[in-house]
Amino acid sequence: MASGRKSVPGRERQQRSGWDAWTFAGRTLALGGLMLALTAVAMAEPPPGSSPSLPDNPLKGRLLFESRECNSCHGLVGDKLGIGPNLGERHFSGTFLELGAALWNHVPGMSVTFEVTGLPWPQLTSGEAMELIAFLYFIDYLGRPGVAADGEAVFVSQGCSSCHSIGGGEANIGPDLAELRNFASPLYIAQQIWNHGPSMLEGMRRLDIPPPNFGEGDLADLSAFVRQKAGPGPRERMLLAPGNPNHGNDLFVSKGCSKCHGADGRGGDGGPDLRLVDLRRPAETIASTMWNHALGMRSTMQERGIGWPEFQDSELADLVAFLYFLPFSDSVGDPQRGASVFRERSCKDCHAAGGSSRLEGGVPGPELSGTTATASSASMVAAMWNHAPVMKKAILGEGRPWPELTGQDMRDLRAFLMSQTAAR
Repeated sequence: MASGRKSVPGRERQQRSGWDAWTFAGRTLALGGLMLALTAVAMAEPPPGSSPSLPDNPLKGRLLFESRECNSCHGLVGDKLGIGPNLGERHFSGTFLELGAALWNHVPGMSVTFEVTGLPWPQLTSGEAMELIAFLYFIDYLGRPGVAADGEAVFVSQGCSSCHSIGGGEANIGPDLAELRNFASPLYIAQQIWNHGPSMLEGMRRLDIPPPNFGEGDLADLSAFVRQKAGPGPRERMLLAPGNPNHGNDLFVSKGCSKCHGADGRGGDGGPDLRLVDLRRPAETIASTMWNHALGMRSTMQERGIGWPEFQDSELADLVAFLYFLPFSDSVGDPQRGASVFRERSCKDCHAAGGSSRLEGGVPGPELSGTTATASSASMVAAMWNHAPVMKKAILGEGRPWPELTGQDMRDLRAFLMSQTAAR
């Protein structure tokens, strides 16, 4: 804490003990550090009217979480700070603007904490707003550490032991899985299973063994069991990147997924709309879901002459990250409903839009249409957040209730302001 600021009551800057689930290697992550080097290219400001770009590395927002001192009040998994809720224990679902609305709705409570602690109100660019919210949305993707004992049960019940041994044994139909000991991510095991899918499915058919069907957490547990059973391996574990959703978007097309599911996963020639599938799950669970549908997908691919896609390096992680973020994008709002939001949430009392006049006695605020504040969803969230302290004084200072918003309100409000811009 910088000198001159008040200390935060009950604050404990603890080392994080539980949020290193991605590495599954037992390494503690210190504040200011990440399990991987954060070398993602900085995002450019999106052009007017476009959807905000996702960060190449969704974990990059962790740096903002700390540099803007969100961690002064909010912990992640394993942190116990005691002022604000532990964000690592919350499920952040919804679109970008739905999470942006939740941030806006908590402004009055958060502003009191800022006043008590003496912390400055943090400012965000549109790119930073996207990075920070994407990071919070990404937390659930990391999953939990595997349990080796449970992984042994998976190894037996799913028929893995019929073909594979670990560190020597009788089963010799398939390769010894001890060679996977140096790969710390369950997604690597998922990638190996997927790449060997056709031969595995054919071999299990000949042996009259049903293909494995993995539940949530099974691959994490199996990964932990393989490493434990295999014994000591190389000192340096090989880690997969957490997944680049933008690369995953490209892979979704190049690997042939879009031939059935559409270029953006919204349904296509015989494939379901993946936004409607429950893919807002930990990474290894998304990979499990892919595998569980492998038999049906293989039949469809054979009928259509589509080759079985294989993944190298971090490609499966990238594809899974893309699938995870499918529900994150916002649909286009309704400008007519947005006009109602503009009136009913008292925006008109301080702001003009499209040349409309402000009500008498209102606190002068900037014209909202035709500004960079509505250039993208991210710029809108950033502008509202950056000016929240001023708006709080203007609204609550006059005894008016804080105008809470839903994600749909935000979508409609932006659509209205953009329509006013176009009409000018």
